Amino acid sequence: MKRNIYGMLSLILSTVALLSCGGDEPEEVKPTGLQETIVLRSSSLAEGSEVDASSTKMITLSYNTLVTISPSASITLNGQVVKASRNSVTSMAIDIPVSLESGTAYTLTVPSGSVLAQEDATRTAPAYTLSFTTKKSGEQALPEGEAMAMTRKLGFGWNLGNHFDSYDAGNAAGNYRITWSKTTPWWDGVNPTEDLYKNLAKAGVKTVRIPVTWGCYEDMNDGNYTIEPEYMALVRQNVLWAKAAGLNVVLNTHHDEYWQDAFTASSNATAGEEIKARISATWTQIAQAFKDEGEYLILEAFNELNHNWQSATAGEISIMNEWNQFAVNAIRATGGQNATRWIAVPSYQSNPGLALRDDFKIPSDAAGRLIVAVHCYDPYDFTLRNPLSTSWGSEGDKLAITNLLNQLKAKFIDRNIPCYLGEFGCSRHATEAENRMRDYYLEYFCRAAHFAGLAACLWDNHNPGEGSEHHAYFDHEDGSWRDGSEAIVKTMIKAITSTDENYTLESIVMK
Repeated sequence: MKRNIYGMLSLILSTVALLSCGGDEPEEVKPTGLQETIVLRSSSLAEGSEVDASSTKMITLSYNTLVTISPSASITLNGQVVKASRNSVTSMAIDIPVSLESGTAYTLTVPSGSVLAQEDATRTAPAYTLSFTTKKSGEQALPEGEAMAMTRKLGFGWNLGNHFDSYDAGNAAGNYRITWSKTTPWWDGVNPTEDLYKNLAKAGVKTVRIPVTWGCYEDMNDGNYTIEPEYMALVRQNVLWAKAAGLNVVLNTHHDEYWQDAFTASSNATAGEEIKARISATWTQIAQAFKDEGEYLILEAFNELNHNWQSATAGEISIMNEWNQFAVNAIRATGGQNATRWIAVPSYQSNPGLALRDDFKIPSDAAGRLIVAVHCYDPYDFTLRNPLSTSWGSEGDKLAITNLLNQLKAKFIDRNIPCYLGEFGCSRHATEAENRMRDYYLEYFCRAAHFAGLAACLWDNHNPGEGSEHHAYFDHEDGSWRDGSEAIVKTMIKAITSTDENYTLESIVMK
């Protein structure tokens, strides 16, 4: 009996030893039930990019839904675990803080299961790897991210000025309406065709800004401010022509400031509520009409709202902030592509100096896809004033431009907030010598914008000749060149897009 007990004990111990010591260690048990259904929409760093180590502190990954970080996430940078968190602006993105060294190659690894849907933890994003390098010490680089990606996307832009933004300021009935047709056309005197957009693209233009005045074509008696379908269809046709040509489009409300009166709204609450209701109704209709269009289309809330160009009260700026928020809310509420479409929001007067003030507030936006829009015609005496100043180019003149654009860079681009110049330009001058100086200004301005990381759209009002407010580059009907502008337009395109390290501001001289 004792012998049998020893035999049984030996058998049990042998079995335990076999289970604990025999063969390889068991594989790690992976979570089950996860579905890789989340889509990575964008990364703040592009694959293979070269970035500045000192200014790159964060990598942001944006997804197509609200996300959170798995408690078991093991995200690594060159094999070292880094801690990720949800983005502070939008819950559709995660932030990964990084500490980088110059002249180093990096690989970021985000394993499957690290990023989960906020509302359904069984949905996960697929594994993602990103390889990039940092510049050697001493080299300068613009910060990578969605801001710079948007700058490169927009590139050199152009305005279809004095067309859909036409209105009748002297209309006795007070409705500001013009009569448009093929025989009674717009301020620019022409009707655009598909060839306009084809030739813009052929010339190297990447973005068309289409200013539109809507209020003249709204029904003021139906309670809904209904926009005339025929007018909407005509605007839409031009947008689709631009799309077919491969262009980006910025579509705004322009010269509607005759009813978008921030000065009155800042002192009259009843008037302010009526204007907000009309803003919401107007943008809801525009957004509905374009809700299924892709990301080539950017909606821009307003143009140059102002009461007095010489001043801006705190109340007016506060109203501008509020109206930007109302426009964003109205667009987002229509759903479809508008839920995440890029929206441009201007400062009061679209004044870059006012955008730099602390009381300019960017609207809150769950999608986190807003662009700051400003206009710049500095110095006004040389570019627009009647009569035009005949000289530009002193060291002080040039420093004024670079200082302003670099301040925009520091406040927005360096913080990964897209910013673009919706309008810039310079009236054609009277003499050959003055126009050489004008060309010098335009090239210098565009190159300075490039170094500041800003995209820019040239103002073109189809007004040939010389003097204040004469800006004619492309024929608005077919896109052919006007006023001998081909050379300077190609120079501006090169200046704002070239990555040639030898093409510096100092290399630009008046010819």
